[in-house]
Amino acid sequence: MKFSKSQLSWLSYDPAASAYALITRTVVAPVFLTHCAKNIMSDAQITSSWSLIASAAGITAGIISVFCGPAADARRKKVRLTALFTITGVLSCLAYLIPALQTPTLILGISFTGIMSFMAAGSFYDSLLINISSPQERDKLSTTGYALGYAGGLCSFLLCLLSLSFSGGMEKFFTFSFLISALWWFAGSLPLFCNVRESARTAPAVPVKITDTLKFIICNKNILCFLIAYFLYIDGVGTILLAATPLAAGLDISTNMIMVTILMLQLIGLPATLFYGKLAEKYSARKMIYCAITVYIIIAVLVTIMSFCRDITVKQGLFFIVAFLVGTSQGGIQALSRSFFSKIIPGERAAELFAVYNIFGKFTTIVGPVLIAAATLCWNKAELGITMLLLPFAAGFILLTKVKVPEN
Repeated sequence: MKFSKSQLSWLSYDPAASAYALITRTVVAPVFLTHCAKNIMSDAQITSSWSLIASAAGITAGIISVFCGPAADARRKKVRLTALFTITGVLSCLAYLIPALQTPTLILGISFTGIMSFMAAGSFYDSLLINISSPQERDKLSTTGYALGYAGGLCSFLLCLLSLSFSGGMEKFFTFSFLISALWWFAGSLPLFCNVRESARTAPAVPVKITDTLKFIICNKNILCFLIAYFLYIDGVGTILLAATPLAAGLDISTNMIMVTILMLQLIGLPATLFYGKLAEKYSARKMIYCAITVYIIIAVLVTIMSFCRDITVKQGLFFIVAFLVGTSQGGIQALSRSFFSKIIPGERAAELFAVYNIFGKFTTIVGPVLIAAATLCWNKAELGITMLLLPFAAGFILLTKVKVPEN
């Protein structure tokens, strides 16, 4: 498959945004929070606070996207809204560098703004997939985007690791990492903003109301069934990703080892995501999503074992196995879910429906962080929140079997 100019420009956004997703959201911001709050909050409190802030940011991004989605479809503003939230997210990265804002409360506030902007921008970006491709091209295009995302995350993260080697201190590492994240995200997004044009208006001239969107979904049982299934399994995927760094710190895994682990995830994720795309061409996207959910069920079981194990060496070994398994399936399940959803929705309502899609799932962690907070409160073991994800993973798997693809 040869990609067009607009498709290549669309693909450029995934590796651009991945710099923020990996460097800031997943690694550096949680570590920075731990660094600034080490004498103020316990490890469990830091993990719980970070998870709740991420959950709140996800809900906010979803609400904003749903209200803006119908107007974006009707007035062809999806590219502009992607740009708006990208710039807001870039500014949030730079805000970490202001000394007066480096307190736990303000860091959590900055993180809320950044994660919310990242997810809102991603919602409108995802909806553009329908504008630039046919249904037959979407599995390939979506998995390629996620694979390039791993490449972009890997390259930008290597620059951060180099700064850690030469700077000789964490303060300079934090500064360099936030700068790289902001500049990489902004510069890599420019091709999308300049070259992607939305197709001629297919939506109504007057944007529909949010109540119309909800009525449409409720009446369309196929879309509703998928959204519920997606919410159940992808919320767990996002929760495991967000909780990984704080959990690693609680296992006495050094910051350097955490960085190496994240690097390993990028190296595994790139070919694994492309492999998921190739297998989807042969076996279908649905079957490969089943495969990925099964891997995450295994991950939840391993984390459960880890939570009751007393030998720190064994616990650390299990953590690295879990990290490896995440690397094999994280990109595949996200990419194929995105392309699968694009095939079961009408193109003229893409932005509004992808907005709901992102509320229900991608990068939006709502239930999982609450479970982690509850486990921390009840048993002082954040890992048991991951254990409780077994039920939504299984329920999501079962519901997905009920979804029908129109072309089939």
